[in-house]
Amino acid sequence: MYSLLTVNLIMPIVMVSVGHTFKKHPASDMDSNNGYNTPTSRKTREHWEYAQSIAPDIFISFGKALGLIEILLSVIMYLFHVSIHVALCVGGFVGLGFLFLGFYKTDLEIEKEH
Repeated sequence: MYSLLTVNLIMPIVMVSVGHTFKKHPASDMDSNNGYNTPTSRKTREHWEYAQSIAPDIFISFGKALGLIEILLSVIMYLFHVSIHVALCVGGFVGLGFLFLGFYKTDLEIEKEH
């Protein structure tokens, strides 16, 4: 059961890892399909460069917050004897929600800045 609940930590680990990778190796070429690549970030060169500068920090912070929330939710669901299938579904939906919020927040910041 414990090992299955660690599946809920995949999304926060990926978000933090990708954020650190983007921070360490920012994408400079808009045509390479690398980096933070959304329609909003590709509008102009300024949008692209700003997106590459803010996206890593947003995804790292959202990933860390998600990790703490996933751990807390897993403990609570375990204490209330929630089935593992429900716990994994809840964790997956929360993880996807945070992932989409990361994209939404980044695109919102790009639009607000430019």
